[in-house]
Amino acid sequence: MSSNKVSVSVAAKMAGVSRATFYRHIDEKSISTEQDDKGNKVIDVAELVRVYGNQLKTLEDVEKAEKAKKQKGETRQDSENVSTELELMREKLKNLETERERERKQLSDQIGDLRSRLEKTEEQRIKAEEQKDRLTLMLTDQRSDKEKIEEKEKSQEKKFSDLEATIQELKSQQEKLLNNEKKGFFARLFGT
Repeated sequence: MSSNKVSVSVAAKMAGVSRATFYRHIDEKSISTEQDDKGNKVIDVAELVRVYGNQLKTLEDVEKAEKAKKQKGETRQDSENVSTELELMREKLKNLETERERERKQLSDQIGDLRSRLEKTEEQRIKAEEQKDRLTLMLTDQRSDKEKIEEKEKSQEKKFSDLEATIQELKSQQEKLLNNEKKGFFARLFGT
């Protein structure tokens, strides 16, 4: 395409209208068109100047606008990419926080379970220790020496008192026997 002939797309941009509007203008404003080697419609720039006059943009202006639009599009795309990435990061952070909270709750539950098990184990240990102490007391004399001496003294006193009681009993029986024998002798003598 030569520099004095432009495609329909470029002509529409130079005129500042859409392609559809430009095609309508071709019919309404009798814009003459030609065909290039490939059979595409092309318009002479002089024809565009005739129809649009001072409103017509130059090819340089169209190229600058295209570059600016492309840069703006890239900037918008970059901004959209950053926004999308930011949204993904927020979602990941939210998921991580949710997972962390779930793990924290799970660990808290495990700690609570372990504490209750430890308390039960401690209670069982204390009971076993008490039972062991009772069994040890049953198997061994845990009294102090003073208590042991007092117990022996009480035991000996009881034995002495039992012995005295037995002696008194024997004396009493002996006296009865003697009295019976005396009575028996006098009774025989006197016949009573």
